[in-house]
Amino acid sequence: MEGAYPLENQMMDVSTPPGPPGPSYGGGQPPPHIAQPLFTPQLHEGMYKAMDTGSMKGCLYKHTYIWLKNGRSFWFYPTYVGYNSVAGYRWRRSQQRWAYYGTDAHEIQYFHCY
Repeated sequence: MEGAYPLENQMMDVSTPPGPPGPSYGGGQPPPHIAQPLFTPQLHEGMYKAMDTGSMKGCLYKHTYIWLKNGRSFWFYPTYVGYNSVAGYRWRRSQQRWAYYGTDAHEIQYFHCY
């Protein structure tokens, strides 16, 4: 039965233990080198609805303010916009730093990029 399971006898590289991806997880892009803008945008008519992730692609690598359906809102720096999800860096105000963040695109109610 030798050779029936070709992957069984291959060596596995364990120099990096399994677990969540490291800093390169953000699409290979580092977080922005500057803090978020110093203002908080007000929600108004004309804001983009996030159901169309194609329109959010124009916000890649730009400071973007998003409003989630759960009522939360924050500065976001998108590095990936897919069909169903977005990912990038969220500004953590309490920690004064960017943290990697991803969410289902349908959780975003509105967004505006600057």
